[in-house]
Amino acid sequence: MSRINPQALGRASLEADPAATARRLQALRAYMEANVLGPDGFCCTSYSTCLGSIGPRERFFEGQLSHVGHHYDLHLNGRPLRIVVVGQEYGGTRTSISLQDRYEELHDGSGLASRYYADSDHPPRNPHMRGTTSALRVILGKGLGEEWDDEFVQATSGNRFHLFDAFALVNALLCSAHPIRGAQGRSSKTMRRNCVRHFAATIAILDPTLMILQGEGVQNWIAPVLGPMDDRTENLAEAHIAGSRVLVCRFSHPSARGVLRWGDRLDRAYLREVVEPTLRLAVASL
Repeated sequence: MSRINPQALGRASLEADPAATARRLQALRAYMEANVLGPDGFCCTSYSTCLGSIGPRERFFEGQLSHVGHHYDLHLNGRPLRIVVVGQEYGGTRTSISLQDRYEELHDGSGLASRYYADSDHPPRNPHMRGTTSALRVILGKGLGEEWDDEFVQATSGNRFHLFDAFALVNALLCSAHPIRGAQGRSSKTMRRNCVRHFAATIAILDPTLMILQGEGVQNWIAPVLGPMDDRTENLAEAHIAGSRVLVCRFSHPSARGVLRWGDRLDRAYLREVVEPTLRLAVASL
């Protein structure tokens, strides 16, 4: 396969199964419409308790669903590769974001209409999505880089698609709370406790083989879903969710401050010395 880095993956064979992904999306959409965001709007039964749990100087933003790429179901050298990146919450203040809305925002907007760094015709991605770009490049054998043309994956079956079509971005919370004049997440313990059931249902449907946890907070929030884990290294562990083996990579958030930051520049030490080797080990351990 011409676009896979032979130094990273050897003679890699990457296959995509968009039909399988379509079935997953249908199941996820059915769950969300029945339990979170349906045709008649936000319908989560925990709405009133979550809304009542935030402070008077905070605003509540409901129904911010996940991104699932249309080529999420992959096989790398015959082994299932389903990548889920887990964040804490949606960083913006939009409400009622459907699965399709989120796909268009992330794949079409951040993926196709933006670039790693800005150029004369395109805006830059934010540090979160730059870090996610780097992680996906490493997993899919691209190696670190900023070239947009090299962000496309060529499957052996002939399908060619962008990196952002090859993974799912699932936040632990499907609603968020922010200060009235600010963007910092201010979720409550009640929100985190109530939303874990939706996260568990999402993971059961997506059935990932590789999870990337972005931020220390989210690692604690979703611990009940992951259950006991067998540590391979400080940043890599193996979990079993509903009987399925999952490799779990635990990192700081790409936009973290100081030495833990890895999403703004390609020369960040945390990216080069922690994220990249951990992801390479995870891929080799699939």
